[in-house]
Amino acid sequence: MEEETGRFIAGAGAYGVKTELECLPCFFGQVTRTLNYAGVNGDRGRGIARKAAAIIEEASLDEVPARTTTVIHRLLRNETGIDPYQSVKQAYNRIALDRLPELRTMAAGTPDRLEGAVRVAIAGNVIDFGIYESIDLDRSVEESFQLPLSDVVYHAFAQAVRSSRRILYLCDNAGEIVFDRVLLEILRDLGKDVTAVVKGSPVINDATLVDAYAAGLRECATVIDNGCDGIGTLLEACSERFFEDYRSADLIISKGQANFETLVQEKDERIFFLFKIKCPVVASFLKRTNGDIVLMGGKSANR
Repeated sequence: MEEETGRFIAGAGAYGVKTELECLPCFFGQVTRTLNYAGVNGDRGRGIARKAAAIIEEASLDEVPARTTTVIHRLLRNETGIDPYQSVKQAYNRIALDRLPELRTMAAGTPDRLEGAVRVAIAGNVIDFGIYESIDLDRSVEESFQLPLSDVVYHAFAQAVRSSRRILYLCDNAGEIVFDRVLLEILRDLGKDVTAVVKGSPVINDATLVDAYAAGLRECATVIDNGCDGIGTLLEACSERFFEDYRSADLIISKGQANFETLVQEKDERIFFLFKIKCPVVASFLKRTNGDIVLMGGKSANR
């Protein structure tokens, strides 16, 4: 059922990533992983898992997967009473900050610094504990500089950057936002007015204001939160402050697979998606290979 919100229609619509049967084991995996991070097991953990299973059982296959996982993780935070991923977010911010000089050097060493910064930003998208149990940052960086990006789409992106004054940058995960800093710094040096957006409340290891401040994002962008704890960007649930920036942006840079899932159906020509494909459902939707890196315009996403 789609719900008219007055600003946007909540729901995947006729075009978008849909929940497939192979999403269901991933949902259960997120429950188990989150309870482990929360240190909850035994009878209490089993009781929480049963409540999560009831959500999964009722999940619509016509819905975007990120909407179901949003409900699951709300339950898990409420039942455990904590942010299960707080420690891992802090750890990966520190790990990424240690690598920041190296990442800046890698971007600066490419023939096109903007493209180099895009590749650095995409490399950071591997820091995703909603999907992965372990992360190989060295491999992700190496792959991000070796795998192809569409020349046509990249040139369209570069032109959009040149012609834009106000850029909205939708962040994804803690730790990853340090990789984003490399791109944000170049956008700042180009004289752009950049606003970086993080989550309004904790959800998985997505970045919040606390994480953004720790990662130094205020040094290269205005930082706001979207007023929402949704996975991806659930437009109908975001704050009015967010919408002021969303509506007025000339260019929207959307990081991460969940932001792609929740925004691709908007068919917004201002959006460019940057992410690493991390599941077979999205790979099938894009007719790409799991593990590919993606730079895609909202216009080119129309099929």
